Amino acid sequence: LIFCSDNSNIVICINRSGKSNIAEFCDDGKIFFYLKEPVEEAELLKALKSGFVYLHSKRECEGLHSALDTRTSELSSLNEIGISLSSEKNYDTLLSLILSKSREITNCDAGSLYLLDRTKETGNSLIFKLVQNDSLTNLEFKEYALPLTRSSLAGYVALTGEFINLDDVYHIPDDVDYSFNKAFDNKFNYRTKSMLVIPMKDHQNKTIGVLQLINRKKSKNVKLTSGSVVEDEVRPFDEKTFGLINSLASQAAVSIENSLLYQNIQNLFEGFVKASVLTIEQRDPTTCGHSERVSSLTVGLAEVVDRIASGKYKDIHFSHEHLKEIRYAGLLHDFGKIGVRENVLVKANKLYPNEIKYVRSRFDFIKKSMECKYLEKKLSMVRDNKVDDYQEYFKEIDNELKEELIKLDIYIEGIEKANIPTILEDGLFDELKNISDKVYQDYSGVECNYLTPYEFNLLSIKKGTLDENERNEIESHVVHSYEFLKKIPWTKEFENIPDIAHAHHEKLNGEGYPLGINEDEIPIQSKMMAITDIYDALTAQDRPYKKAVPHNKALDIIGYDVKGNLVDSDLFDMFVKEKVYELVHEDR
Repeated sequence: LIFCSDNSNIVICINRSGKSNIAEFCDDGKIFFYLKEPVEEAELLKALKSGFVYLHSKRECEGLHSALDTRTSELSSLNEIGISLSSEKNYDTLLSLILSKSREITNCDAGSLYLLDRTKETGNSLIFKLVQNDSLTNLEFKEYALPLTRSSLAGYVALTGEFINLDDVYHIPDDVDYSFNKAFDNKFNYRTKSMLVIPMKDHQNKTIGVLQLINRKKSKNVKLTSGSVVEDEVRPFDEKTFGLINSLASQAAVSIENSLLYQNIQNLFEGFVKASVLTIEQRDPTTCGHSERVSSLTVGLAEVVDRIASGKYKDIHFSHEHLKEIRYAGLLHDFGKIGVRENVLVKANKLYPNEIKYVRSRFDFIKKSMECKYLEKKLSMVRDNKVDDYQEYFKEIDNELKEELIKLDIYIEGIEKANIPTILEDGLFDELKNISDKVYQDYSGVECNYLTPYEFNLLSIKKGTLDENERNEIESHVVHSYEFLKKIPWTKEFENIPDIAHAHHEKLNGEGYPLGINEDEIPIQSKMMAITDIYDALTAQDRPYKKAVPHNKALDIIGYDVKGNLVDSDLFDMFVKEKVYELVHEDR
């Protein structure tokens, strides 16, 4: 006798005498019950009853196993989704992932995602962030704000924190606050039927957004191309599905909150960096925009290095985080200038304005002294009555005075010329020495030199405007930057920022500062920044102590540094060939 139910069956075998080999099948589990003739009715009924009980128990057990497997699979999927959500840093990608995974585990054709916006600027509104639809291809969408009211499905859920489960959105009861907006269906010839709208709540049980899942399907791959297909394929959301999506919505809310927190921290840090750069530029307006340009150029050069397929840097690659690290290092590389005296930072000439003004006043005094000296000569001649023709004698004295005053004008002209930060000519140095050796008497009769040793030393600077002490002070900005940046508790992806900024004035031959390290010890990021920093310093229009160098001339100057083993030749070749410099030309 064979009993079958849902592909399950049992066999009860009645054996005639002499057919004892059937017992072997019983041992294999192929025969449920084995009876020997003669069979009593009660015995047979008992066997039949046991068979039915066995089948029923077997079906229940298989059902429980199936349900357990399904639940395990669902929990595993939720766990995998949770891991994916928690590891995603990009905010927009996270939102897209939340919606796609929600649709995936509920087998929905479409869905949309809304976020609450309660900022002071916008007031209370609902931002329609995202829409997905498997049946509609090339669906163009741009996020927009909706009024936060109870009249819309998403608005009602956002305000009340309650979920809405509709078997058919076209048959919503009249006694509820919300209604379905058919505009989307009419525009795209789509038929929305079943819908589950659930709130996404944070750890404080506050609603931060709304998930809207549309048209739960029997078959995942079916496209809802017509009303008849919708009627055949779309089914309501059951309690089990709601439980799954509610759990996912909670994970999604936490992930969104974490992502927003991460984004806020990023914005906070970005603001801090920009404020730091602004502080530097306010102390040294002559370099306004320099940090931003160096940052852009260095990131641009790093992107070139990342994609290069040959040469000694072919194995060097920079991730998105590495490029951000380089960007911040570029923005903050000169922050240490905050520790340098402002008058040194903005020193346009060899003598400070008050110092050259004092020199001019001194020469005015010398002129007046000479005029007085020659007037006394005239007075003395008249008083002593030593000559008969005063007019002729006065004329000679006036000519002598005129020659002396012309000499003084030539001297001050030479001083003014030497004060400008050009390369000092040897002849001008000798002229300065001659001027410095000349003496005059001050108002108290003390003999003084035309130029003090301090003034002579400054005016004799061969190149630039800074003496050795001032140059050391300027160069100390690198150490100040490093000390400042080291005090910041950088996260793993930004931990190299202090070292990158610290080494951007180092040279390959070890003659750079402040460490004097050699090529192998200089980070590649610093090598790149050395090139971009020099290029911008040469071509910048905003330095009062020098004129901007034309682009080609700047490249020639850096080329000389390459030949002198000061900067990296491979990186400079990439900078030129890939025209990285064009990244900042429009800013000039």
